[in-house]
Amino acid sequence: MPKISNSKAREFVQVRAPFVGSNTFAEVISGIYVVFSYGHHFPMFACVNGTWYENGDKFSPSTSKQQTQLHPLCPTEKLDTATLKRIYQ
Repeated sequence: MPKISNSKAREFVQVRAPFVGSNTFAEVISGIYVVFSYGHHFPMFACVNGTWYENGDKFSPSTSKQQTQLHPLCPTEKLDTATLKRIYQ
């Protein structure tokens, strides 16, 4: 899996490709593409059958910056962390 900077990670997110960034990563879990910040405890985005879901919870200034850097730049539906986790678990 490629290690990339967060500033380049959006390109991977937009095509749903796994990556490892700076305290971020993305992987496919049970057929669902999920982007994480600082571990599996905080999913930032998930794509299910072409629909993007975004974590609407606030965590920290650094995570907020990562969410801005990695946003897929398409419409998203905001969910809380627990609901977003249920989608892919």
